[in-house]
Amino acid sequence: MSIIEHVVLFKVKGDTEQEKVNAMLNNLNGLVSLDPVLHLTAGPVHRIKSPILNFTHMLHSRYKSKEDLNTYSAHPEHQRVVKENVIPICDDIMAVDWVADNDPTPLSLPPGSAFKVTFLKLKESVSNEVQGGILGEIKGVKEGISGIQQM
Repeated sequence: MSIIEHVVLFKVKGDTEQEKVNAMLNNLNGLVSLDPVLHLTAGPVHRIKSPILNFTHMLHSRYKSKEDLNTYSAHPEHQRVVKENVIPICDDIMAVDWVADNDPTPLSLPPGSAFKVTFLKLKESVSNEVQGGILGEIKGVKEGISGIQQM
């Protein structure tokens, strides 16, 4: 079964009142009640290993299809939360979506679960053939190490 994974990273402005950060997280987490959402959770980032990226919070959600993700994105409640609670307090936002093919993991994670996400950005000058080879190697690493699961 294919699942659409949706991750959004947020960099909250340094001078933002904690009350506003809590409101953002509460409202983002409330979007789990929207029909197309299979799983959604938002919270502070524990650690980020990047000298140039310093995001403070993250949202992870799952959908059955690209259409469901589009429906979620266009939903008035999602639009309201972004406009009222996210944009006013964030300096930077980055969203990443991908198709997780043949994913055996449960649709939603148990409460209190931790997961590690690694994003790779290939140079734009790399050919499609080389990109395919790199992605193939990454999949091979995953298959060779037990305990690594696609979320």
